[in-house]
Amino acid sequence: MAFINSNSVKTTIVKEVVEGTVPTTGNRLELPRKQGSALPSVNGGEVTSDTIRPGLNANGSRRGNQSVSVPIELNAITADCVDLLLESALGGTFDTDVLKAGSVGPTFSHITELTSTEFLITSGIAITDFTLTAEAAGAVTMSFSATGQKQVKAATVAGTLTNVSVPDTAYEYQGAEVLNVTAAGSTALNYSNLAMNIAAPKNPRNVLSSNTPKGMTASGLRASTLTLTVYRETGVDYAALFNGEIQPFSFELGLPTYGRKFTLHGNASVPQDDTQDDMMITITVTGAYVTSEATSLKIEKL
Repeated sequence: MAFINSNSVKTTIVKEVVEGTVPTTGNRLELPRKQGSALPSVNGGEVTSDTIRPGLNANGSRRGNQSVSVPIELNAITADCVDLLLESALGGTFDTDVLKAGSVGPTFSHITELTSTEFLITSGIAITDFTLTAEAAGAVTMSFSATGQKQVKAATVAGTLTNVSVPDTAYEYQGAEVLNVTAAGSTALNYSNLAMNIAAPKNPRNVLSSNTPKGMTASGLRASTLTLTVYRETGVDYAALFNGEIQPFSFELGLPTYGRKFTLHGNASVPQDDTQDDMMITITVTGAYVTSEATSLKIEKL
């Protein structure tokens, strides 16, 4: 037996055609990992007995319905794997290079390659939370939380999946590549950082006669927020600019013909002063549906 170094572990994802079923054809997309990042972990759904045994001893527990926690941490890039994660997070698919938040998004399978003959395959995965964070003079990061329905161990990956690597041109974005930040129609402000979050909780459909769920169901609303930190400058009426009505807020990540544009329609909070070396202002925009776009949030391929 040989030890397995965590930095040698490879991860890939595959878009599912049937929810919860690992495809045997299609693209197997490379999913980059950060050093030391966590892998999918199984929750056995243990049911603890409350039966008292002799001598005040407990009666143990039994494993119940399985669920899988799938954390994904990335330095932000433009790649097919990221587009699939965004589709799952927003509950939609790209249509003519536009992805709108909706109610039905794809599920996917996650393949952890421990060695060439040892795999952990998680199926029926849906993104439940996504955060994009950008900081001036720093990295742009993406963090996803997801829930999977089942994980199995395998010696091979069945089928004829096509391996798709992240292209060499998919460089990791920095704050300088967060472009054209537009807030309530203004492009004149200066920002130190931003953070977008999409929370789309989902629960398993647990059924009798099975220890795996019959798919996932949305739990409540999708909550989208965008937090902006702005340098306070003279001559700007921030309260009038961020008036609390539904307004568009957008930013671009990357370059034309290559990056992605994020647009959130929503209501800005009352601007709050933040005392740092410079005076700053922080606002949080809460997504709101607009009829003209038939959504509150969209992502466009540039």
